[in-house]
Amino acid sequence: MNNLNDVGDVRRRITELATQAEAIVEAAEVTAADGRWAMTAFSRYRVCELLGILPYLRYDGALDGDPAALYDEAIEALNDLDVPIEDVGWRLALGDALRSAAADVRRVRDARDV
Repeated sequence: MNNLNDVGDVRRRITELATQAEAIVEAAEVTAADGRWAMTAFSRYRVCELLGILPYLRYDGALDGDPAALYDEAIEALNDLDVPIEDVGWRLALGDALRSAAADVRRVRDARDV
């Protein structure tokens, strides 16, 4: 994938997926009386920081779906993102942050099922 437009499209897709996941978790955080979703805040913040997403902004998209699956989809898209050598550290950090956010969401969601 050497086309600059393709790289922009991939990054935009990753940002859209992460933004939707963030909005879904934020909505769950507001409605959960026990505050359990706060345990996902650090990994989600890392994703937002690396992608330049401003948390807690109004999101007009769909608030349905599995945020962990959305993070997983973003990880898959990240595999298609070619970056210059000076941005490899950022790409690795983003992959780690997305994996951490997905795992944290799963832990919090699944803890109620035990």
